[in-house]
Amino acid sequence: MLPEQRKTVCPYCGVGCGLVATTDGKRVLKLVGDPEHPANLGRLCLKGALAAQTLVAPSRLRHALVRGADGSLVPTTPEEAVGEIATRLGRILAEHGPSAVAVYLSGQLTTEAQYLGNKLGKGFLRTNHVDSNSRLCMASAAAGMTLSLGADGPPLTFADIEEADAFVFIGSNAADCHPVAFDRVQRRMKTSGARAIVVDPRRTKTAAQGTMHLAVRPGTDIALLNGWLRLCVEMGAIDEAFIAAHTEGWDELRGMLDEYEPARVAAICGISEGEIRASAEIIAKTERLISFWTMGVNQTTLGTFTTNTIINLHLATGRIGKPGAGPFSLTGQPNAMGGRDMGYMSHGLPGQRKVLDEAHRAEVEALWGLPAGSIGEAPGHDAVAMFEAMERGEIRAIWIIGTNPAASMPNLPVVRRGLERAELVIVQDAFYPTETTRFAHVVLPGALNLEQEGTFTNSDRTISLLERVAEPPGDARPDWQWVRDVARAMGFGASFDFDAAGDIFREMAMMTRGRPNDQTGVDYEILRAEGPQRWPHPHAGAPRALHEGHVFATPSGKAQFFARPYVPPEEQPDARYPLVLTTGRVEAHWHTRTKTGTVERLNRIDPAPYLAMNPEDARELGLAEGARVLVKSRRGEAKTVVRVTRDIGPGVVFMPMHWNDLWEVGASVNEVTTSETDPLSKEPALKRCAVSVERLG
Repeated sequence: MLPEQRKTVCPYCGVGCGLVATTDGKRVLKLVGDPEHPANLGRLCLKGALAAQTLVAPSRLRHALVRGADGSLVPTTPEEAVGEIATRLGRILAEHGPSAVAVYLSGQLTTEAQYLGNKLGKGFLRTNHVDSNSRLCMASAAAGMTLSLGADGPPLTFADIEEADAFVFIGSNAADCHPVAFDRVQRRMKTSGARAIVVDPRRTKTAAQGTMHLAVRPGTDIALLNGWLRLCVEMGAIDEAFIAAHTEGWDELRGMLDEYEPARVAAICGISEGEIRASAEIIAKTERLISFWTMGVNQTTLGTFTTNTIINLHLATGRIGKPGAGPFSLTGQPNAMGGRDMGYMSHGLPGQRKVLDEAHRAEVEALWGLPAGSIGEAPGHDAVAMFEAMERGEIRAIWIIGTNPAASMPNLPVVRRGLERAELVIVQDAFYPTETTRFAHVVLPGALNLEQEGTFTNSDRTISLLERVAEPPGDARPDWQWVRDVARAMGFGASFDFDAAGDIFREMAMMTRGRPNDQTGVDYEILRAEGPQRWPHPHAGAPRALHEGHVFATPSGKAQFFARPYVPPEEQPDARYPLVLTTGRVEAHWHTRTKTGTVERLNRIDPAPYLAMNPEDARELGLAEGARVLVKSRRGEAKTVVRVTRDIGPGVVFMPMHWNDLWEVGASVNEVTTSETDPLSKEPALKRCAVSVERLG
């Protein structure tokens, strides 16, 4: 065929940038940003611009693999792999029951694949042990937004950036992690004089380009937010009319704020009282304020509470539901929002329903054609608990799709022991080897997003259609097709009668009817003809604003204030572990480098792992730039190299998350991170733990 242009979506962060690919039907000849896509308006970061290079990486998985009698993985046909999975899953279900089976999904899958994986697990295998890697990044934001606003999803869009006069980045290094969104912020700052406050223990690229950087101690965000709100009260910046008409719970919160005088907040956060007052003045005197947050907030034991506290600030000042104002959770993965819409965590069901809700279970059973009582009434294990249950021998089979938990989970020694003990580990990935395929009994080759049709939903609830712009290699196929084929082989074919991704989307959309994330007015024909669409988009009429008219999706229709006190993190430094370790991403890489590690230009920008350390700490420990060190915690130890920098304060060190056992055994920061979780969201506290550092050799 002659080259033609087709539209698709970037495979990386939750900005969800539109792409235009020139393709001959088999290969991508050119890849550029889509100037008509509302998220990026044609702009791309370097990772997105080079995304096509990952399609032809030597590490692409081309054929299914099964573990032979000698213990090695050997190629097999798709039919044999599907039959092996169906037979072994069926045997484990018969002998040990549904609670012995788990499914672990990913925010990198299409919504269609996420939906089918969840449907097969909770509806037909009858196990609620269906979770996803969104538990590691977005669970706290989702829980906090649902508690405060009644629905999971930011109430504003990327277009609001062009209307805002001030920005707060708290726990977000958007310049590296969401660069196209941050580029829009920078443009707004340059053209309108808008200001940006950056709250981060490190002087990141975002902090360096902001108006004000508050280098708070890790884990103290709630104290700062409560202190800001107290000062907003003192400055007369509270919107009493909005509070009275549209919220509940203000009196309790207002009473608690007396505890957060600036001097106390400064002592907790490790910054000056002057910095607190100056930043609060920007917030109090700016009518159009956007607060961005991501993993620095979410990946803590107080992630849900911190999300509530961010939203408190917007509700109290009335800076929500109007142009250029609101709380904006930046999603880490390209389709974590789509997965959350489809209930792909262990407490969820499609349409932002809850497993614990009897009426919700009944609705989903009816829509799936299941007998009453088919869906278990208790939530399944979250990701951390899932691997702990595997270690205990309670979960005997796990199907891992599109993610690499043997590198990305916290406290990796526990995860490895769980995977080693399991009777059946199915790993479905586009690349081989990964740290997780080492434990697999069956490996299935997945197609990358540029090689398939489907949908992604980005951070601001925009649904975009992915058109297939390249052929998958060998026997690789879209993830949903593997799920469908196994379901059919297990006897569930009548409920998995899908020949195309668009058929799945129609069923998915039906599941959202009347729900906060209603998508019944969207289908592939509309997405092709009119471009990306944002939910809520009910069948009758045009898309609506979320929480339109300040009517929130809570039982009362009013947003909820929560009085969330600052509580010090449980794990504190001591004489044995005197430093606080924080983790994060770097500019050129993403997750565990299965994609970005195949692109030479990205490897030149960020070539190797490191431990960032303040010069004072380096001198005290007798360490110089480039020294090989061992980082130890109460759980394990990791090997890396010291980078001495004043971009991080004394007493705090930083390791990026991207390099793991395929780089060097013991290189992963997750050898030492804690599996302690937020009590509400069950998201692990990857962002903070106590460590020691000593020279190697």
